[in-house]
Amino acid sequence: MSNERKNKKGHLKSRIIGYPDAEYFNRLVLENQEKVYTLFRRMVANHADADDLTQETFIKVYKNLAKFRQASSVYTWIYRIAINTGINYLRRKRARQFVGLDSIDLHAEERSPADLRGTSSLLNQAIRNLSARQQMVIILRSYQGLSFKEIARLMDSTENAAKVNYSHALKRLRTIFDQMGVDYESL
Repeated sequence: MSNERKNKKGHLKSRIIGYPDAEYFNRLVLENQEKVYTLFRRMVANHADADDLTQETFIKVYKNLAKFRQASSVYTWIYRIAINTGINYLRRKRARQFVGLDSIDLHAEERSPADLRGTSSLLNQAIRNLSARQQMVIILRSYQGLSFKEIARLMDSTENAAKVNYSHALKRLRTIFDQMGVDYESL
């Protein structure tokens, strides 16, 4: 692996030129798998779907590693593939079955405030009712802690577009919670 470089922590910083070897690819997976899985776990309802999307992402990484242009870090490139995979999944899922507010627990107002604070299931259900792009912006900003500049780069948009998507997503979430009779500030 003479063509790879490592940063101070020993993580792969670049890639092998040409066809990827198994050792290099395995290291890429080990270094990035948990971050990619966490992204998908926030996006989908169950572990199996998150696992499938993570696997699909790394299959795409493997198939396209030789095409990587090194215009960004390997991590950014993998994350971008994961985001696109996630957006495509959400669009396919939404096209197959429209999920409206009826799928959200409308009896949430009968729960005590302690029950609402103790779970993130209502928030996750509400997030799943956003558009694919809005879901990704909320997940990347709120759960992954990325800046709007980083989100824009990953989603191939402008920083302003990322801010607008985030703002629209928050407004939509407030509307969903209002319709459910849930005080969103207590979540």
